[in-house]
Amino acid sequence: MPNELRKADFKKEFNYSESTYQRRMKEFKKSEFKAGYKAVTGKEIWIDLDSYRQFKDWKAENSLRVRQAATKEG
Repeated sequence: MPNELRKADFKKEFNYSESTYQRRMKEFKKSEFKAGYKAVTGKEIWIDLDSYRQFKDWKAENSLRVRQAATKEG
């Protein structure tokens, strides 16, 4: 399996709609893992799978912390 995928293949791999893809990439590009998003041109986008998986793990871990903190406060 390649380590980088083009936008269309990435969406297929993760079964993302265009709107879900846009939301995830907006967060991904603002994160510490942003080097994994490579826009060669406006139409040629490559996403590094290792970086994206690390981002997903980080996001899941931090989302859980936020939910746990909110539960403890409430």
